[in-house]
Amino acid sequence: MQFSIEVMPHTDVAQLPADLREVSITYLPGADDRTVVAQAARLKALGYDPIPHVPARSFRDRTHLSNYLSALKSEADIRQVLVIGGSLDRPIGPFSSTLDLLEAGLFEGLRIGVAGHPEGMPVLGERECDRMLALKNQYARDTGTDMFVITQWSLDVSTIHAWLDRISPFNTLPIYLGIPGPTSPTTLLKFAKICGVKTSLLGLRHQSARLGQLLTMQTPDYLIDGLSERIHHFHIYTFGGVARSRDWLATRQSQTPSSVKTLFPTP
Repeated sequence: MQFSIEVMPHTDVAQLPADLREVSITYLPGADDRTVVAQAARLKALGYDPIPHVPARSFRDRTHLSNYLSALKSEADIRQVLVIGGSLDRPIGPFSSTLDLLEAGLFEGLRIGVAGHPEGMPVLGERECDRMLALKNQYARDTGTDMFVITQWSLDVSTIHAWLDRISPFNTLPIYLGIPGPTSPTTLLKFAKICGVKTSLLGLRHQSARLGQLLTMQTPDYLIDGLSERIHHFHIYTFGGVARSRDWLATRQSQTPSSVKTLFPTP
């Protein structure tokens, strides 16, 4: 079983687990390209394999995109990227989707990650998200591009199994399944609203209504235990708690699977 992790451009990467290899770097709306490039360079110097995000709607033009990729290659010797639409409502340039970026023809020689959404997106339902993933699979087949999928995080094992069943007729890309690192349910509730993970949001609200307040630190062990027969790579979203995720992962990897921890305890 493999793990990777996501960090922000200003995250202290000295806190990262030493035995991880792949680390993705967010590129939020309005971010300075240089902060992402600098973080990629720091990660590379420490022996990690950085996966910088490339959000389509954040690039002014082809030159802006080309300069960003050139800086990542020259300063951080990147080998892979995560190409996404991005969270801006409207593009600031000519690119509005992952496929727009791929068709720009600037990613030669790079392994390319694309997004997967087991719970859909705020503006797109499950069916449309699955259709877009099918198109990305078709692009990989047509061009021979080495591609993989990093999914949005989810808390619901049955929802993820249903998604895996839906995409199995067409998906041949490796999957890095998104899971939250150890985080309070209150924090998860905040990010679930932002990210639009609808099934997870409903589950958290149900738990909140039943328990009154959400203070217990929760771990994603139950997700791994419930999906390990089908998923072999988990991608950790830390929501700012890198050290907490590092310590949990060290404990997880030192133990054999035992009791399943759940975010949704029975009444």
